[in-house]
Amino acid sequence: MHQFRTLLSKFLRETSWTQQHLAGQLDADQATVSRWLSGRVQMGGQTLKKLLTLLPDDRKSELLEAYLRDQIPSGFEYLVELNPAVESEHSLKPKASELAELPKTMDPDLRKRLVYFAQIAMGSPEVRKLIDVVFKLTSKAKL
Repeated sequence: MHQFRTLLSKFLRETSWTQQHLAGQLDADQATVSRWLSGRVQMGGQTLKKLLTLLPDDRKSELLEAYLRDQIPSGFEYLVELNPAVESEHSLKPKASELAELPKTMDPDLRKRLVYFAQIAMGSPEVRKLIDVVFKLTSKAKL
């Protein structure tokens, strides 16, 4: 747990960015950045999108994966498998017949999180593969 904040702290150290600099880049205040790094508050989706645009390409996937892993409820980590693979752009788009339906009995909070994950993945081409995580989670979990 808390992989995202650890990687974000590491990125700030390696780039010599201050919390204030990151806050300015993300239209946030330094206190908010401090709360993200301490784990008291979670970064929102729109802010995460902004952050991903600031990062070098070689760091985006790692940070996004950590963010998504931190969203998985404790005890369900074994249900999610993240295997980065190099695939063609066409193979990343799921066919309608391959899309899993969310179970009707699914907890509304979990359903909201899964939809949120899907929106993030769909908005970022390099992480579209992560949409598979959502479908694997919903198809493997007996909710």
